Amino acid sequence: MSNTNMSYLYPEFWAAGFDALDVGQYNLQNFVSRGVESKLANAGDTVNVPIAPDFGIAADWTPGSTITPSAVTQTQAQVILNKSKQIVKGFTDAELSMSAYDLVQNYATSMAKAIMQAVNKDLYLELLKTPYFVDATAGISEDFIADAGTKLSENEVGLIDRRLVGSPGMIGALRKIDVFRDVDTNGTNSIIRDGRITRQYGFDIYENNIISKHTPADVVGAVKNSTGYAAGATSVACDGFDDDATPIRVGDMFKFGAGDTDWHTVTGTTQSSGDTVEISFTPALSAAISDKATITVTPTQSLLAFTPGALAFAARAYAIAPKPGAMSSIVNVQGLPVRITTWTDSSTLNLNVAYDILYGMTMVNPKRVVRVLEDA
Repeated sequence: MSNTNMSYLYPEFWAAGFDALDVGQYNLQNFVSRGVESKLANAGDTVNVPIAPDFGIAADWTPGSTITPSAVTQTQAQVILNKSKQIVKGFTDAELSMSAYDLVQNYATSMAKAIMQAVNKDLYLELLKTPYFVDATAGISEDFIADAGTKLSENEVGLIDRRLVGSPGMIGALRKIDVFRDVDTNGTNSIIRDGRITRQYGFDIYENNIISKHTPADVVGAVKNSTGYAAGATSVACDGFDDDATPIRVGDMFKFGAGDTDWHTVTGTTQSSGDTVEISFTPALSAAISDKATITVTPTQSLLAFTPGALAFAARAYAIAPKPGAMSSIVNVQGLPVRITTWTDSSTLNLNVAYDILYGMTMVNPKRVVRVLEDA
């Protein structure tokens, strides 16, 4: 039966597209710190988040002796609402003649997913900036999950609220590991019954569809500096990368030369004509490298082990302002405030539908995130 009640004119109709999305598909916004949102409220676009300093171990002191305080250097991370995302589609009379169910299933859900994917991708890329990782590229096992927990503990991260978020493929691999699905060990048959992994190794475990392997268009380049680089360097000029189609990005992992055993994480890049010509990275070089030393990027994806305080995130919907011929509504979906607007194009009589959102994020403490690298 065709759609005859014109409910599609109202933003609330299109908000139903979020209902068809599985909450587990795009969930990172609900696993990171949202405390700065109350400070942003409905005005302003920047919040400074203080980072707790490490004062080291208290020194010996003789009561009555001279007290000489040292200055405190307070570092801060800024959360700036600087990411604006929108998806807009125009629908013809033929498309609007579809049933309400088909309109939602065929179009509204896809538009809702586009917003969720944008937010989750940016959150994932921000979490990839951590220099802490466990190398599981040879194959995932329960040992690497335990190692990720150990590394968090070595970084003095508390045991409360630890999350483990991975791609469907990575979580699927964990489901096949006996220690996760053994009823006698876990006291539950949740994996066999509904595919859900209960809390294991101190982590609440979730999957997220945005996590996938990033493969640059060119994964082999070379150092470009006649004198090479000394130990301690954290950036190198390079050539040989023809990667303008899919550039090297922050979070990519690479090694120098055939004998290099140290993984390096890309923290920034510079492009010329779209190709990568400089790479910043962590950790710093442990030994000198020569001119023309190869740079080999290994495409990976990461299982993320973290606590919410690793990253601060804030989002808000754009204000609803009276505009002739347009109707807007703000809906809160899966923790995200999204503005949905509908209006008619006067030249084509098409119905235009827009979803948009404003948000920002920053890594507050990289010690609170550990990547489990998978060569997917």
